[in-house]
Amino acid sequence: MKTILAATVTALLLSGSIPAFAATNTYTDLDSGFTLKYQPSWMEIGSKNFYGLANKPDKKETSLNIICAFTAKEAEEETGRKFTTEEFLKKYKDLQVLERNELSPDKVDYIFFMPDPYEIKPGNRLSIAPKELLDNSSISISTSKKGKQPFVYLHIVENENKDELKKLRRAVDMQIAITSANNMLYTVVSTFPLPNLKAQKEKIKQATPFTEKKVRTELTDENKEKIKKYITSRQAFLKGLTFFAPIKDSTPYGFYDELLGGRVKLPDNWAYAQVNDDTLNEKMPLRITLGTPWSDISDFITFSEKEEDGNELHLDLDKEDISKLNYQKIKEAALFASSRTKEKNTFAELFNNPFLTNLIIDKFIKEGLNHPSVKEIVEFKEINTKSNFSNNYGTIQLDGTGSVKNDYVINLNAKAMFTPQNFGLAAYIAKDEKEMDTELKKMLEQIQLQKK
Repeated sequence: MKTILAATVTALLLSGSIPAFAATNTYTDLDSGFTLKYQPSWMEIGSKNFYGLANKPDKKETSLNIICAFTAKEAEEETGRKFTTEEFLKKYKDLQVLERNELSPDKVDYIFFMPDPYEIKPGNRLSIAPKELLDNSSISISTSKKGKQPFVYLHIVENENKDELKKLRRAVDMQIAITSANNMLYTVVSTFPLPNLKAQKEKIKQATPFTEKKVRTELTDENKEKIKKYITSRQAFLKGLTFFAPIKDSTPYGFYDELLGGRVKLPDNWAYAQVNDDTLNEKMPLRITLGTPWSDISDFITFSEKEEDGNELHLDLDKEDISKLNYQKIKEAALFASSRTKEKNTFAELFNNPFLTNLIIDKFIKEGLNHPSVKEIVEFKEINTKSNFSNNYGTIQLDGTGSVKNDYVINLNAKAMFTPQNFGLAAYIAKDEKEMDTELKKMLEQIQLQKK
């Protein structure tokens, strides 16, 4: 695993908001030995050895909490140092003694309490934090327990070296909470954006002498409230974790989508991001899931080529940046979507007249794929469709080819599914030289939209 932070934060390209808190959910990773109890979030991200939640408490900026799990073998291979939970707990107690007596933590010579192993490097499975942030930030270390579970905290906040940190584009507060159980190494990464003080100073300058104090006070109060919410989310994530001895999971790896039949299987080396959003259309709340090989994600999101100084790390993108990303790094991806509309007969007309439905489908697809926002990224040159609507269940098979920014050809294979109230989509996109995996193709073909 390469860059947890960079990949996941930059993956938040869709706009949306966190839904209102509801009943607690539970995520269990048997192979990695942890369970997380959490409240519904705007986005879930996951792979075979990490799981995280992204939220937008102010409906604009994103905070991220994620747990990464590493075996003793992985920890040892990346550091050259033997790793056991017994040794971790011994060093933890030593660090506590130093902390109580306000002595230097350097006296505990333990690589897993240092930031170095977690620096983003090619091929480093422990990678979490970018080098620019680690080299130009204030890093503090502390200890505490959540219940009976001991944690060592690395708290990373940028300093004033703006020239070195300009690649990060936005100041962040990062915490890495490190713990161990059953000879597993766990890192719980939490990041959130710090207030944009430069923009706020401009607002204060624009205020009149009579309103300046009020504007300054409002911005300060807003900053405090935002950070309070971020920290509350960070603490809740840690509190929701419990650990147990890993056991082999007999359930195939994948994600959950009730309308697409429940568990949707993915290849073991893939990661996914799932957005739950009711803001795009109030009558049609969407669940959108994007899956792709983890190696493609880290290559695609972590670095973008820059002539002047090589690789530039992006932690925050706006919509104008999307067209500038290097899509050549993505070799294949699968997109899933589902929705149960608020009205029971939203799509009922599709089943009244099959001939008319075919015309509507053709028009809808052509208009959608020729929309300027789509053509900015990909331009489709050939699209074939086949529809079948009967007995209140309809499918649209779609395949075709297109080009991404005129750089290379892609192949598209998709299936859209309808009932009078529900909608589902399973799509596979690959570069022309990439052949579709047989098992993945079979899995996509088996996905059926639930009728109720």
